[in-house]
Amino acid sequence: MRLAARGARNMDVGDEPVRDPEEARQLRAQARRIYAESFVGAALLTGLSLLISVFIAG
Repeated sequence: MRLAARGARNMDVGDEPVRDPEEARQLRAQARRIYAESFVGAALLTGLSLLISVFIAG
């Protein structure tokens, strides 16, 4: 994720920049998508936890 966001990759020989602009764009888009999905999932689980605690507390 950190490499994709920076436009780099690790192909088992160490970090290297992605030279193809289209491939770098796709990697950055995929990284953004994963970050967004992670944020939404965390927000939903936090909200669910809060709702459950409110109902248990009465």
